[in-house]
Amino acid sequence: MAKTNKTPDFLAIADMLKADMRRHAKVYCLKWFDDSFQNEGFTDAAFDEWPKRNPNKDPDRAVMTDTTFLRKSINVLQEDENTIVFGTHVPYAAVHNYGLRVRAIQNVRAHHRLSKNGTRHQVQAHSRKMDTQFPKRQFMGESKQMMGGLDNWLITQIEKRFKTDLKNV
Repeated sequence: MAKTNKTPDFLAIADMLKADMRRHAKVYCLKWFDDSFQNEGFTDAAFDEWPKRNPNKDPDRAVMTDTTFLRKSINVLQEDENTIVFGTHVPYAAVHNYGLRVRAIQNVRAHHRLSKNGTRHQVQAHSRKMDTQFPKRQFMGESKQMMGGLDNWLITQIEKRFKTDLKNV
C-alpha cells in the first residue's frame, strides 16, 4: 500500500503566526519602552542617555522615576490587524518624550507675603519673563534595534514553524 502525503495547511500556519506575532510585538515593545526608564535613556540605532537632573534636587533618585505613574501608563492605545499604536494618557508625556521650550510673560497680581519673622509685606503687581527648557528624555518611539529584534523573532518563527510542518509531510 502506498504512503499518502498530506499537504500542510500553510494558510492556517500563517494565520497562527500572524496572531502570535501581534501578541509578541505588544509584549516586546512594551518591555522595550519600560527598559528606557531602567536604563535612563532610549535606544534607537544607538543608546541616547537622558540628561541628568539638577544635582541639588534629590541626587540619589533615578531620572523620571518620582512616582512611576508615567512609566506604568504606557500601553497599547489602538490595535488592528496590521498596526499597533503604543502611547499613554498622561498629559505631560509628550513634554518629556520630545522636550519643550516655554517662553512666556507671567503676570503676577498684588498680594501679601509673610516673612520668616511673621511680618506682612505688600508685593506690588508686576510681570516677569519666563524662558524654561524641558530637556528631551525620549522613552518611547520607533527604534531600529527594537524593530530588528522583532524581525529576528519573526524570521526564527517562520523557519521553525514551516520546517516543522514540512518534516511531517
